[in-house]
Amino acid sequence: MTSLRSTRDSSGDWQSRSFWLEDRSYKPARRLAGDEMADVVIVGAGFTGLWSAILLKDADPDIDVVVVEQKVAGYGATGRNGGFAMTMVGRSIHDLLRKVGPESAKATHMAMRKALREIESFCAGEGIDASITHPGLLTVSNGPEQDVRIHQDLLAAERLELDDFHEVPRARCRELIHSDRLRMGHFEDDALLVDPAALVRGLRDAAISRGVRIYEMTPVDGVEDIDGRRVEARTPFGAVHADRAVLATNAYASSAPALSRFIFTIYAYIILTEPLTDEQWSRIGWEQRMGVEDKRIMPHFHRPTPDGRILWGGRDAPIAPEGPNPRRDRNPRIFSRLEETLRWSFPQLADVKISRGWAGPVCATVNCFASIGFLGKSQRICYALGYSGHGVGPSYLAAEVLRDLLLGSNSELLELPMTTKRPIPLPPGPLRPLALAATQRVQNVLQRADDEGTDRGALVRLAMRALQ
Repeated sequence: MTSLRSTRDSSGDWQSRSFWLEDRSYKPARRLAGDEMADVVIVGAGFTGLWSAILLKDADPDIDVVVVEQKVAGYGATGRNGGFAMTMVGRSIHDLLRKVGPESAKATHMAMRKALREIESFCAGEGIDASITHPGLLTVSNGPEQDVRIHQDLLAAERLELDDFHEVPRARCRELIHSDRLRMGHFEDDALLVDPAALVRGLRDAAISRGVRIYEMTPVDGVEDIDGRRVEARTPFGAVHADRAVLATNAYASSAPALSRFIFTIYAYIILTEPLTDEQWSRIGWEQRMGVEDKRIMPHFHRPTPDGRILWGGRDAPIAPEGPNPRRDRNPRIFSRLEETLRWSFPQLADVKISRGWAGPVCATVNCFASIGFLGKSQRICYALGYSGHGVGPSYLAAEVLRDLLLGSNSELLELPMTTKRPIPLPPGPLRPLALAATQRVQNVLQRADDEGTDRGALVRLAMRALQ
C-alpha cells in the first residue's frame, strides 16, 4: 500500500498559511462520508490534482472523477507560492538543454509556452478572477558569477532558436527597475503572474461544474492496488474504490516509499511588504510590473501583488528531512535574511514596512525535474510531482500528461523528459539522511558564495558539480 503523510494541525489553520489563502473568504467542501465508487480517484486538490480532474472530464465527460484533499484546495505549495507561472523546467533553459539535448529541450519549452497560454485562456473562458497578468519575467544578475549564468541562458535560447528570450543590458535593467545592484539580465515574454489561491479555488469550482466530486478535510492514509484489478484510497471517513488513482500530493508523498526514493522536501520562504504608495513605487520604477528572479544558485524571486505590495522570496531553502512540517512555516531568522536582501536591493525603500512572512513545503528532486509515471506493473496508480519550486506552470503540462497516460493516448507529450527521464534516486536506508545533510552543506557553501558575490574558488566549483 502507498501510504501518505497527513498534517494534523487544526482544521481552520489553513487560513494563516499564506497571504493568498487568507485574502479571500472560502468555504471548504464537505468531507467524505462513507465509501464511494469512481473511475479515477485523485489524491490532492492542488494545481496538479485539479487540472488533472478538469482535463480528464473535458476529454471524456462520462468519466467519473473524485478528488480527495486532506485540508482545503491549495493548502500546500499551491496556495503559498509566489504566483509565478513560468516556462522553467529544470534549473534554467541552459540546464534543460544540457541535460536533455536540443530536440527535447525545445519541445519541452514550446509545450510549456503553450501550457501558459492555455492557463490564461481557460481562466478567461471560465471567468476565474485570479488576477492574471502577462508582464513577462526579468531574470537579473547581481554578481560576476551570475553574469555567466545569464549568458549561458542566452546562448541556450539562441541555439534552440527561441524568440521569447531577449538580452537586457545593464542600463536597460536599471531603467526597468531602479536598483544599482542590477548588472544585466534577460527577459522572457511568456510568463504570467497569478494569485495562486484564487486560481486554485477557481479550478475547484470549474471541476465541480463538470461533475467532479471533491471532498476536503479528508486525509488519505493510503492508496492500495488491489490485486492489479482496482485501487482503494482509504481515509478515516471511508474509502474511494476506483479503477485508477492519481497521486498529486507533491511533498506530502514523502512518506510513500516508492516515491520518497527520489524526492525530498525543502522549504521556500516569502516576505511581503505593506502596500506601497505611488510615490514609493516611483522610487523604484518597475512600471511594467513584471516578475523578477536573480541568478543566484539559491535565487530570489520578487513581484508586485495586485494590491500594490512587493512579494520577496527565496534565498534560503532549508531541507526538511522529515518532510512537510507545519512548525517550519515560520522562521524569523530566514524572514530577517530576506528583508536584508530587500533592503540591499532597494535602499530607497527604507520606510516601507514588512507586513508578514510565510513558507511552504516544496517537493524537490535531485536533478530539479518533475517526474510523471505509473507505480507498479498494473499501471493502476500514477503520480506527478517534484516541480522543485516552479510548479504553477508545469503542473498544467503534467496534468495533460496524466490525462494522456490514463486515457491511453499516444500523445507526443508522453515523449517529454518529465515522463521519459528516469528520476535520480537518493541513497536508501540510513544513507538517505547523510545524503540530504551533505546536500544541505553544499547549498550552504553556494549560498555564502552568492551572498559574498565571489566564486570562492575550487570549493564552489566542486559544490556546483555536486548539485548538477
